[in-house]
Amino acid sequence: ITIGTNNEFSSAKNVFFRQNFGDYRFNNLDAFYAGTPNRYRHGYSLLGGSGDDSEGAAEFDLFQFGLYVQDEVNVSDNFKLTAGLRIDIPYWEDGLENEDFNTRSVELLENAGKDLQGARVGQGIDANVHVSPRVGFNWDVNGRKSTQIRGGLGIFTSRVPLVWPGGTYNNNGVTAGFIQLTGDNAPEFNPDPNTQFQDPPQGSGSVGGQVDLFAKDFMLPQVFKTNIAVDQKLPGGFTLSADFIWNDNITAVIYENINIAGPQFTTTGAGSRPNYGFEKVDDTYSDIYLGSNTGAGSSYNFAGTLSKNFISDRFDIRTAVTYSYGEADGILDGTSSQNSSQWRNLETVNGSNAPDLSISDFSPGHRVLANSTFEFKWTENIKTRIGLFYEGAEGSPFSYVYNGSGLLSDTGSFSALIYVPRNEAEAQLIDNGDVTAGQQWAALDAYIEGNDYLRTRRGKFAERNADRSDWSHIIDLKFAQEFGITFGKKVHRFEFTADIFNFTN
Repeated sequence: ITIGTNNEFSSAKNVFFRQNFGDYRFNNLDAFYAGTPNRYRHGYSLLGGSGDDSEGAAEFDLFQFGLYVQDEVNVSDNFKLTAGLRIDIPYWEDGLENEDFNTRSVELLENAGKDLQGARVGQGIDANVHVSPRVGFNWDVNGRKSTQIRGGLGIFTSRVPLVWPGGTYNNNGVTAGFIQLTGDNAPEFNPDPNTQFQDPPQGSGSVGGQVDLFAKDFMLPQVFKTNIAVDQKLPGGFTLSADFIWNDNITAVIYENINIAGPQFTTTGAGSRPNYGFEKVDDTYSDIYLGSNTGAGSSYNFAGTLSKNFISDRFDIRTAVTYSYGEADGILDGTSSQNSSQWRNLETVNGSNAPDLSISDFSPGHRVLANSTFEFKWTENIKTRIGLFYEGAEGSPFSYVYNGSGLLSDTGSFSALIYVPRNEAEAQLIDNGDVTAGQQWAALDAYIEGNDYLRTRRGKFAERNADRSDWSHIIDLKFAQEFGITFGKKVHRFEFTADIFNFTN
């Protein structure tokens, strides 16, 4: 039996203020030359400083206590069982308190029906116990290693990138300010990054900007995993390996902007949906992001490999071909360092506060790998190796969204999944210059009908990540020439290599 501890202490400091030097957007080149933007955004320290010298960085300590026990049992000569248990307890440091938020804002949010899940500014996450039991086995079926079955199941606890909870230590309403002005309210362009317009200004003692929160009982990501694999030696010197893995989320991460008020209206016509009108519950703060847990999401993957080696005195040939297929779904894929972006860039029908379980950005789909190495033994000390590697893979999943943020008016990003019209009447197109509505519909209808996915969604919304880009086929070539030179009783080997990636292009 093995018993051990794994105790880690982390001290983090992150100087980050989004759009710290000022961010301007212009309608056209004339507006750019005139210095009259249609949108201005600026993130800054409310305490003072600018750029890398900004005060109010996210600074915090984290201590994680880990205890594990594991044992290997030889149930028989050809069956080995491994069982273990791990316990992790993270201790999060408290941050700066925001009395205005913890009293006035909390009351406003709760009266609006928002569930803060016990979160408060300055309050660290509870030191929750994470229990991870697991068991695995390896069975040499006939004792000759010609048929081996292996597998296991268990719960596995992961970290979160410290930058996510780290946001609570400076996006707290008292450390980091943020301003966004649009249209005629946007100020003239200011090329000096250190004197950008601020409201409230530094040193005023005012509160504002973005607030990041995590639920009081937030748990680190935990996943239940199980797998089964078979290694089988076949006639003719072939070996077949097959592996199946299934993962199911227990406590994945999810975000909600609890400062978004309820829908202001519902759009009319085909593909109607809620519109939030960018209305806030508390105008003092720009956005209030609450991180919490969800059990939604799972994945599976199957892989099979057939391999064979041809060995002789003059040459060696080693070959292997693998086919794999997998699917993954979830609500949040965690592709950004900012809590705000995690929420803002989520493609949805009804808004980022009401996401559906959907195909993951990382759903692998079909993949084929083939690898062959040819080694020619000219003499004992001179060898030539040529390697060919092929990968054929489905492209990445992607979504169809509208070019604009007005249909949902919640995130400010292009995140509204499209409605696929049945006919020209549902599309409600209008003439645009020399291009008539009928001509536009003819082009749109042809595009929908020519797409294998979209033509199945007529009269429905497109789903997140439901289509894929095209397959890619890549062949790489490796050449290696080995020389052996004998000095005294020792052989000194030299190797020259050349790699050509995407060799067949």
